[in-house]
Amino acid sequence: MKTLILALSFFLISIICNASDTISVWHVYYNKVKIKEYNQYNNKTPLIIKSSNYKIGDSITVKYFSDANCNNCSTGIMIGSEENRFTMTGKSIGTGNPISFPVSFLINSKKKKKKYTILYLESNGKKSLSFVLFEVQIE
Repeated sequence: MKTLILALSFFLISIICNASDTISVWHVYYNKVKIKEYNQYNNKTPLIIKSSNYKIGDSITVKYFSDANCNNCSTGIMIGSEENRFTMTGKSIGTGNPISFPVSFLINSKKKKKKYTILYLESNGKKSLSFVLFEVQIE
């Protein structure tokens, strides 16, 4: 009887205490090579790109994996500059699908050093969200 009560109490505690140990992560690829892995706790380190290493056709791809997966959502990436100008770069359907944009969006600037903010957008028709994924610094 004690074993049954103990097993039942563990079962009830596991139902009541819904553990939330998953977080959203996003992987960043430069020309199909993974160069960074971020989540909402470690997205403060900027991605540094040397303009001297840039080649025509280079691209950055972001794969965003959510703990609340949405298969029919419209997703996108937006680039924000230091002057608060935003450029829509790519879109996809559903989380986890790659979204790419050309590095030329970031390199074609008269300034030597420049910072950009990469934002993630998601909409299911009823609710929309956007947040900063990471920063890119051109050197």
